[in-house]
Amino acid sequence: MSVERLAAGAVGPPVFDVPPAQAAGEAPRIFDLSSHRRAREALEFGLGVPELGFNIFVLGEDRSGRMTATLELLAEHAKRLPRPSDWIYLPNFRHPERPRPYRLPAGIGRVFRDRIETLLPALRQALARAFEAAEFAAHLERESASLQQAMGAAFAELNAYAGERGFAIERTPQGMALRPQPGNEPEALEKLSDEERQRRLEGLAEVRQRMGAFLQAAHQADLKFAETVREARRQAADAALMPLVDAIGSEFGDYSGLARWIVELRNDLVDHVDLLAGPPDPEAEAARRRAAEQRYAVNLLVDHGDEPHAPVVLEPTPSYENLFGRFEFRFDNGVAVTDYRHIRAGALHRANDGILVLRAEAIAEQPMVWGFLKAALRDRCLRIEPPRAGGPPLAGATTPHAIPLNVKVVIVGARRWYYNVFSADPDFATYFKVKADIDPVMPASPENVGLYAGLVRYMALRHLPGGITDAAVARLLAEASRWAEHRSKLSASFEQVEDLVAEAAATARGDGAGKIDAPQVLKMLAVRHLRRSRTEDRAQEAIREGLILIDTDGTRVGQVNGLTVRDLGDHAFGSPVRISARVQAGRLGIVNVERATELGGPIQQKGVFIIGGYLSGCFAHRLPLSFSATVTFEQSYGGVEGDSASMGELVAVISALADVPLRQDIAITGSVNQAGESQPIGGAIHKIEGFYRTCAERGLTGRQGVVIPAANAAHVILSEEVAAAIAQEKFHLWTMRDVHDALALLTGLDPGRVGPDGAFPPDTVMARVEATLNRFDRLLCERSGKMSP
Repeated sequence: MSVERLAAGAVGPPVFDVPPAQAAGEAPRIFDLSSHRRAREALEFGLGVPELGFNIFVLGEDRSGRMTATLELLAEHAKRLPRPSDWIYLPNFRHPERPRPYRLPAGIGRVFRDRIETLLPALRQALARAFEAAEFAAHLERESASLQQAMGAAFAELNAYAGERGFAIERTPQGMALRPQPGNEPEALEKLSDEERQRRLEGLAEVRQRMGAFLQAAHQADLKFAETVREARRQAADAALMPLVDAIGSEFGDYSGLARWIVELRNDLVDHVDLLAGPPDPEAEAARRRAAEQRYAVNLLVDHGDEPHAPVVLEPTPSYENLFGRFEFRFDNGVAVTDYRHIRAGALHRANDGILVLRAEAIAEQPMVWGFLKAALRDRCLRIEPPRAGGPPLAGATTPHAIPLNVKVVIVGARRWYYNVFSADPDFATYFKVKADIDPVMPASPENVGLYAGLVRYMALRHLPGGITDAAVARLLAEASRWAEHRSKLSASFEQVEDLVAEAAATARGDGAGKIDAPQVLKMLAVRHLRRSRTEDRAQEAIREGLILIDTDGTRVGQVNGLTVRDLGDHAFGSPVRISARVQAGRLGIVNVERATELGGPIQQKGVFIIGGYLSGCFAHRLPLSFSATVTFEQSYGGVEGDSASMGELVAVISALADVPLRQDIAITGSVNQAGESQPIGGAIHKIEGFYRTCAERGLTGRQGVVIPAANAAHVILSEEVAAAIAQEKFHLWTMRDVHDALALLTGLDPGRVGPDGAFPPDTVMARVEATLNRFDRLLCERSGKMSP
């Protein structure tokens, strides 16, 4: 028998050699740990490749500090990148519905905006001076006098023409009026001959025709004068505005695209001079100011003037508006109004020329936004769409020109998001070619232990000024090793470790201690377990009261104590379960009750099939397996999954076939293969402690214990209480390598291995099984009238 008993030193909390604390300085970097090294190298590679598609997905377990560590690394990288550009939107005078973006060096955007804001008042003052100048007024007076002289002469000529035909033209407030001279009144015309009357009426028509021509000429003259005034104002305005606008051009004209826009600005100012100068009416003046601001304002979309290097932008809620920007609007007489001035930047605008960080679960909840994001990365441009459907109809909505996009996108999330959600998208690998994978555990090497201890000390100082002792650090590292379920490894769940540090600090404050020491850590762990273990307590209470049938002493045929684990999210615990087998002559082989009642999962059923394969390999080469057996987890009503009980199921079936009793003071856990070898399982720690609690509550006899696969020996890190019971030989922990080890321990008999002749030694467990199978086969043959071989 190769069963080995594990000593307390091999199962209790591991003792790590914690290096002494260093002088206070910067916090250790998580990415220096070996668990994060692969991810760090992938991040550095992805950040260094500018080509399309080399965006990054950082995946790691929950509470592993993946976001915190990633942001720290990205911030360090961003310091080596140049300052990002400012972006402004300016009016497009030719196509107002298509405002244009302009790139400016960091900090220049606000300077340009402020210069344009101060330009408008200066232009108003310059225009007022130009239009009030004596030369401008004299020029208009000369033009007006010339026009009036010409029109006066034309009117005199028209009046003389009318007088020759017996009519006079008078000017009235309503316009020109034609009056008949004496002798041309209507009643006088009636007394004239038909010929004379006709001649005078023809003269009246000629006068009216001349009046029409005169009025048309006067209108054309008025239009010409108005044009003359406009041209004079344009020339005066151009002369007045030119120095101010040209100064803007001299200051900003070297920036891409701005020189042309400033020329267009100057032309548009001259064309819309009435927005800057007009009658001295307060209400009209206020309206003109608003109109000018609406037409010429600078929309400073992104301002990086205060940033020394490229940005790292974390967008926690990546809705379309938060990511791609939005249009703000105002209500004017009940109508929602917007324009280019109300375009607001999104996270992609702020992260342009830098790094955008998204949480996987957040972007996965936005499938429409995910599609837009892929399109932006594909086209390398950033478009701001008008408000989405469902909002109020907007007046003045525009379609701005796109902004060139140069951003590195980093998505951070758990493995389940990477493999179950994003990898299912055929486009995902095109745009996220770099996977930065954080290992959930790390070797407990001196380097890792030193860095980990530094992190724990840094955490402790944030929660308690006195910090933490080396003994307390070592105990917390032991807990991290317990989470990793390996004595020579540490869990990378740093956020959970910080939770422990925070709770230990609170415990230390409650005890009046100035720093966290090992007793506070142990007390905190006990209180933490009590706080979370209500469900576990109820399960143990059911066993204690006999509601769940578990034997912890004596022997039973075809019955063994298996072990299960329940994980509630914040608390996992183990508890025993009775596995029973009953056999009879038959041809059905092993019947899995859980599977037959649809309470067993596929992996659990696989384990039962493997048991059948093992038995066939042992006995079917000598005789047919003429038996039927039912195997079940007693009092299990919520379903069973996993194969970690398959070794116990096999032992129960062999016990039933051999009619050999099994010890009930020992619980067994382990998977088995078709060769009968024991295979490692998960949750060994909780399973062992669960059976220990059941035995301890009934009274430890010194014979109770648990047998586990030998491969799980390094995974066992038990609490101080259980380790102490093992040290005092009140409880035991054994390891097995195959089913023969398990049978030897549980039956106290020689299991029996097949000899050179292909037979099992007499009086062994396996020989008894073979004898039972022979008897079953004879019974079946007798029933069917066939001879047994």
